[in-house]
Amino acid sequence: MMRQSKTWISLLIVLVIGLHALPVLSYQGHRQTRWPILAWAMYARSYPPGPIQVVQRSIVAATATGEEQEITPHVVGLSKPAFRNAYLVPLAKQDSAAARELLHRLNVQRDVPFVRLTLGGVQSTLSDTGVVRDSFPLIVFRAEAGQEGTP
Repeated sequence: MMRQSKTWISLLIVLVIGLHALPVLSYQGHRQTRWPILAWAMYARSYPPGPIQVVQRSIVAATATGEEQEITPHVVGLSKPAFRNAYLVPLAKQDSAAARELLHRLNVQRDVPFVRLTLGGVQSTLSDTGVVRDSFPLIVFRAEAGQEGTP
């Protein structure tokens, strides 16, 4: 009786290990769904050897009186990826429509509206020789006269 239990347990172990081949045999592309344990993101964003570059951008809004505030995803009410895609990337490409939209969004509940956005950034490159930081030129967007609170 004990020998039969060991046989069934061994067969179960071999079956579970064998099932790991199922996603390989029935490759489904980027989104593997047949065996969820294998849908690891461990190697999803692996990079070849070489320098690593990181870009950090920031937006500072200013009122006509000179008051300044850094604009973060929390201030705008968005997640970091949504904030980056909706505002940081378009502003870096000098998209004035995104700047107008952001100014409108920021000024909805403000008594003293923001009239200027300044986008700045730093690119850091890590290599075998150390870290090199390069600043991007500042990009300034100004609200059109009388348009501070409208899209």
